[in-house]
Amino acid sequence: MSRSLNPVLAREVKERVRGGRAFAALTVFLVFLTLTTWVTYQSRIAGIDPSDLSRRSTTGRVLFEWTLVVMVLLILFMVPGLTAGAVAGERERQTLLPLQVTLLRPSSILLGKAYASLAFLALMTVAALPLFAVAYRLGGVTFLDGILAIVSVLVVGFLLAVMVLGISTVTKRVQTATLLAYGFTMLFSAGSFIAFGVASIVDDARGGDRADPPALLLTPNPLVFLADATAGRSDVSAEGPVRGLRDFVDRSAIDNGWLGRNDFAGGFDRFDDDNRPAPRAWMLSLGWQLLFAGLLFWWSSRRLRTPAESER
Repeated sequence: MSRSLNPVLAREVKERVRGGRAFAALTVFLVFLTLTTWVTYQSRIAGIDPSDLSRRSTTGRVLFEWTLVVMVLLILFMVPGLTAGAVAGERERQTLLPLQVTLLRPSSILLGKAYASLAFLALMTVAALPLFAVAYRLGGVTFLDGILAIVSVLVVGFLLAVMVLGISTVTKRVQTATLLAYGFTMLFSAGSFIAFGVASIVDDARGGDRADPPALLLTPNPLVFLADATAGRSDVSAEGPVRGLRDFVDRSAIDNGWLGRNDFAGGFDRFDDDNRPAPRAWMLSLGWQLLFAGLLFWWSSRRLRTPAESER
């Protein structure tokens, strides 16, 4: 069985293809991305001289960044809705117990459902490639930028799907699992900014000390991972949201340090006081996400190891 396709993955993919929910989500996904590309292009291209290559490159970079940000926000919104019922739905339909008593390990069951989410994420990413091609054609975006963007989106979406699967093993109803998944996603995507803002307010209220809020508070956010991994290091444009967020994180790291110390900066070509390369924001952010996903996956595997008393 280990050499064949995971049966849970095969079943999940077939159910997604045969149902209309996934294709409706794909349609909404592409409509929003297309509108984002069109609005950004029209707002930037008006009055531009076709021979002004610098302006065209700036337009391409801004278009790329806005499309990427909206794409990630849509994935953060869609993944909980499409994944929250993966285990809770089995329990609600009373099909979880037969699945638990098969020869499949709990980890194989969860991985099959997680890989099905990854396959759908890959489908949405491939469908969005023509929109990225528009930005690439205008300039300001390299082929490597596109590859990094695709990989970053898939990593964020897959790790979030694993986290949501862990939440799905807790509840007995799909509605409850969906509410918990969306609450967790909101905390996951906005909690670090809220914590950093609260720490900044508290620091301002204490007066003119040097105990600034550490930039480490920002790193668990998947948008910070996306910004630092895909913003690039050229000066083509600082007008896009990705470059703006990356610059904000870099300034916080330079001014306050990752751990709140001025002697430990997190820029690309900066070093700490021992002349060692300081960690990049995307490395720290990826570490946080892997930690959360690993803990929730371990916890959910233990919950699926033995059928619950209420399911026997």
